[in-house]
Formats: sequence, structure tokens, C-alpha cells
Amino acid sequence: MDYAANIPTRLSRWLYLTVLIAGALTVFAFAPFKLYPIAWLCPAVLFYSLTKAQSKTQYFKLGWVYGLGFFGLGTSWPFYSLYFYAQAHIVVAILGTSLFVAFVALFSTGLFGLIASLFRHHSLFLRLLLFFPASWVITEWIRTWFLTGFPWLFLGNSQIDSLFSSIAPITGVLGVSLICTLISGALLSFYLGNSVRRAVHIKSDPITQMVSNRAFVEEQLGASVRILSAFIIVLLVGACFALSQISWTEKKGKPITVSVLQSNIPQEVKLKPSSLLSSIDLYNEMTRKSHDSDLIVWPETALFDSFDRHMDSVIVPLQKSLKGTNKAILMGGFYLNDTQGVENSVLAITADNRSIYSKRHLVPFGEYTPLLKYLRWLNKWIQLPYDNVAKGQGNGILKINDYVAQMTICYEGAFGAEMISGLPEADLLINVTHDGWFTGSFEPYQHMQISRMRSLEMGRYMVRSTTNGPAGIIDEKGKVLATAPIYSQSIITHDVQLMKGSTPYVRWGNWLIIILVGSILILGVLFKRKK
Repeated sequence: MDYAANIPTRLSRWLYLTVLIAGALTVFAFAPFKLYPIAWLCPAVLFYSLTKAQSKTQYFKLGWVYGLGFFGLGTSWPFYSLYFYAQAHIVVAILGTSLFVAFVALFSTGLFGLIASLFRHHSLFLRLLLFFPASWVITEWIRTWFLTGFPWLFLGNSQIDSLFSSIAPITGVLGVSLICTLISGALLSFYLGNSVRRAVHIKSDPITQMVSNRAFVEEQLGASVRILSAFIIVLLVGACFALSQISWTEKKGKPITVSVLQSNIPQEVKLKPSSLLSSIDLYNEMTRKSHDSDLIVWPETALFDSFDRHMDSVIVPLQKSLKGTNKAILMGGFYLNDTQGVENSVLAITADNRSIYSKRHLVPFGEYTPLLKYLRWLNKWIQLPYDNVAKGQGNGILKINDYVAQMTICYEGAFGAEMISGLPEADLLINVTHDGWFTGSFEPYQHMQISRMRSLEMGRYMVRSTTNGPAGIIDEKGKVLATAPIYSQSIITHDVQLMKGSTPYVRWGNWLIIILVGSILILGVLFKRKK
């Protein structure tokens, strides 16, 4: 080994800039761009930068800067709701969005950098093929529950149209993210080839006999590293191809015909009380045009008011129109519960019954604001809600005539581990959404991509109804069977096959993948390479 003294303690600013750009470019792997190979390449840039880092601080900074680019471009959509619809001052909207992005990057890719730094004394090959991928996945998992969770822009979601998504019915989206980062590590190992210079800690310089805390070592990995890296990629491709041929669930009975109403009512119109009656008229007219369907689904808060205030004028007449049939209508609106709390709900109307599902996983600062009564002074710069939305109960199951749906409202559809609580009982998945708050941003496209991953994980058709789109019908493989252009008024009608059975993910949730990556990280910590 060749040692060198006078090792620089600071990383180049160009390296940080490169990492920032790589983070921003990662967004193009996701919808609406769907250039999914980018999800293999950009993390490899981050991994390469970490090989230059010498301390935990540098690992953290590189990870955080990557996240600033990644989330800064990919999740900047809160600005739209703050500025255009919450009437926040533009300075407040920019500052609020910037703080949000910085915080998400901090406990996501910044945390990844800190965890990855625990293994900086292991061989580079092990870091690239084991510890970096495992560290990435564990931080994605943390994002599913930390501070109520923010499971957005998981690398695995970008792969819904690639072969690698076929592992999702076993491991969920986190397993697909693991494959992405494994490919990143393998590609980088193949590129670096025979030798890599890395920082090590030594007791003394063998030439001058002077004590030194840091030095570079030339690590001879040999030609076998490229062979092994290529073999890993080929193995992943072959395994995922084999998995893609498996049907984890099976058909149950005959298909039902479903109509999804995409009204395309602009957000600024929906928020006006004077527009309520005209919106109801539009949904009633679209419902009449869909009278041949077995199930008609209105989007989230289509009735932008409480159900009880429109019982005689809207709900009872709709129920009467279903008499003598086995049809149903699902309507999004607000439910006033027994304690006078307001819940974001879906009302299922059949010929003989009415049942309610209320949203269980609320959006922080969207549907509820922590310490709301102490923040009223902020009304000077931003319009705060009058009160928090109440949380629903139950496991998400909604019985509709002779079949069962696993219901989610908007943001809930991003939490796969929560959705499996109603399976395998549920025959299909239904998600109602209103993404009008983020009109013009990437968010509606990303949300649709997430819904497709949920269908694949659970082996169920997904009926997805949104106000402005993209709404549609998704099959059990995550393929979109029917949709309409975003920001267009349309009735989307298609057959939906009820399904039965359980995927491995439905049985195990995230625990299989967490035990795997957790074991890798624990073993890596226990068996640290000697300095």
C-alpha cells in the first residue's frame, strides 16, 4: 500500500455542487418524466462523493446537499398551496417551502449520510454493495413514520414501469428502492475497477515514522470486482424477470363496471361558497351519464360541505335513484361526528344502505395544525384553518353491496404498511383525492405513480378518483387501464376485476425488508474494520 501525507481536510465546493445537481436530476426518474434509469445513476454520484469524505460531518453534508436538490425540485409543490390558495405572502410561502425542503432533506438524505458514515472504515466494495444501499432504505423506512411520516419520492416508486418493480409484491416499495441503490453501487464498483484511493486512519507514516491521523491508501480490488458487479446486476435482472411472471392474487367473481368522475373544477372555484350548488349540479349530471355503471366514484370533498346539510336535496334523491339495483355511489365530503368534530369522509350510498369512511392519516399543517390556538397571530400573513379536521377510526374497510373496498383518502394512499390492515378481506382498492391545491406542479403525477405502486404491492385493482386528474383505473400489476388527460373534464369508465388472496407484502408488510437491511447495518457496526 502507498501512503501519502498532507491529506486535505475539506472537500471541493465543486463536489458539493455536483451532488446538489445530481439530487435535482433524480427527480426526472419520477412522473411525469418517468426516466427511471436516472434513479440508478444519480445515487451513484452521491455514493462516489462519499468515497471522498473523511468524517461524519462530510458524510452528513454531502447527503443533505443531495437532498436539498432532490426535494427542492421534487417536493416544492407546497409553495403552490401556500401562495395561491392559502393567501400567504410570497416571502412566507418561499420561506415555508424552503424550511420544509431543508427539514425533509435533513432527516432523509442527511440522516442517510450519517448512517453511512458508520461504515467509512470498511472496504469500498462492501460500502457500495451493502452498507450504502441498506442505509438508504432504512432512512426511507424512517420517513414512513417519523413525525407522522412523509413517504414521498421513494426511489422504488420511479421503477413502476421497469422490470425491477416486480419485487414490490414481496418487499413493498422499499425493496425496489434497495434494488435501485444496489444497481447504483454495482455500476460504480464496475466503473472504478481495479483500484480506489480512500482515506484511512493509521498510527504512523511508514517512511517518515511520524504520527499521522489520516492518509490515503490505494486499495487493490482486482479485476474480480468488475466481474462480481456485473454478475449482481445480471442476477437482479434475472430474478426480477422471474418474479414478473408470478400472479400473487387471483380473480374473484365477475368484474364490475366502474365510472370515475373527473370534474376538473378549478381550486379557486371550488373554494368559493357561491360555487357549491353549480358543482353539485355538475356531479349529478355526470352521475346520470354513468347510470349503467355498477359503481360511480366522486373525488375527495366533491361535496365541499357536510353531508347532513345536503341529505334531503342531494343524498336521498341519489339513493332513491338506486332502488331496485345493485349499484352504488361513493361521494367525498365532510361528516359531522357525534362530538361535533368534522371528518374528511367518503359516503357510500347503495339502494338500502349508507355507510361512512373517514380519513385516518391526516396531513400535518394541511388538515390539522399542531398548537393551532397558539398560532392565530400568523393569520396576518397566512390564512389558518378555523379548526383541525377530526381523525377517523377503523381499518379502512368499506362494504359496498356484495364486495369490500379498502378505502384511502388522498395522502393515505402513500402509506402501504397502513393500507394492508384491510387486506386480504378487501376485493379492491379505492382512493379519492383532491390535488387541486397543487395545480401546475409535479405532485398530481407523483401521486398517481404512488397509487400504481400500491396496486402492485397488494395485488388489487385500484379505482382512483381525483378532481383535476390524473384519475383512472389501475390493475393488480400497477398498469393504468383507463385514464383521462390531467386538467380535463371526463368520465372514466372501465371494468374492474375483484381479486382475492394475499401477496407476501400483505402478510409481512415492511418487516421483511427492514429485518434484512437492519441485519446488514447491525453486522457492519459489530464487525468494524480495524483502523
